[in-house]
Amino acid sequence: MATLREKYPLENRKPLKKTLARVWSFVPIFIFFILPMIIFIPSDNLPIFLSKALISWLIAVMFLIISVAMYIYEVFYMKYYFYDIVGSTLIIKKGVFSRNEICLPFNRLQDVYVDQDIWDRIFGLYDVHVSSATFISGWLSHIDGVNKENSEIIKDLILEKINKHGE
Repeated sequence: MATLREKYPLENRKPLKKTLARVWSFVPIFIFFILPMIIFIPSDNLPIFLSKALISWLIAVMFLIISVAMYIYEVFYMKYYFYDIVGSTLIIKKGVFSRNEICLPFNRLQDVYVDQDIWDRIFGLYDVHVSSATFISGWLSHIDGVNKENSEIIKDLILEKINKHGE
């Protein structure tokens, strides 16, 4: 029998969305710290083999390498992302280097909702959040990167299980 992840998969554009969101967070650092250093460094203080143009190219190449590495990480993160309903429990596993697993019994779940952040809106992705009274559930218990139809189906399945176990 297919898992929830197999029936309602993550969208392939999720790694690109996550990468661009992270790369975008570096823009203020570049604008306010790195760019002024390049502009205002006197050329007299640079070693003979360095120029402002070379420094700019090195920063651009480094930025590109970091972006590609982030994208590769996100592809692997998506590959190892797992969610399924097993019996009366929702199981979510995430992580590449450090694997996190959360098992949420339906009788302990309090809320299920679907939302989007700005990057999700741009890429047409949705997140399904599930919460209980524990702190860890708010941090780990969401399925992010599904399309609208799948987000609603997953939400309805979880709500159905919550209602069934609450009776």
